[in-house]
Amino acid sequence: MNDLGNQAGNTQFIDRKSFILGMITAFAECVANECKRAAFSPPFYPEDYKSLLTETRRIAKDNGVFIWYEKNLDIPRKTRLNWFVIYKFPEVFDEYRALREKAYNPAWHLDKFTNFLSYGVVWGVGADSVIAQIREKRETRATYARILLKPGAWPIENR
Repeated sequence: MNDLGNQAGNTQFIDRKSFILGMITAFAECVANECKRAAFSPPFYPEDYKSLLTETRRIAKDNGVFIWYEKNLDIPRKTRLNWFVIYKFPEVFDEYRALREKAYNPAWHLDKFTNFLSYGVVWGVGADSVIAQIREKRETRATYARILLKPGAWPIENR
């Protein structure tokens, strides 16, 4: 499980490290081009951090964005997952920190982070006339959880 190249309890092999770094690259590009205010990397186990750090730093530098390693010390150790916060502007990161200081964690309170993550937010010419909404709600499965995590590791059970 510590080797990011191996599967996380899945029957089909997928290179976990490449999957995580690919998502980090895509989100870094979105943040760099201001399509998103901020983003989270896919969640990963604490022991994966060292294997991801060098390349994640390079991706951030290449895209002119910043990363913050969220250790999630408020999640019990046996179920703890971590992620990188990707942001371009310090005031956006300050918003994230303010939410975390109020004891909100995206693993349990994603609704508090929707504006931070640019979910349902529009801007630009004519933005004031747009009504943000989901056209059709569908049941979805978290692909990253199926590929990256042990069965049952997501969603993280709330204390």
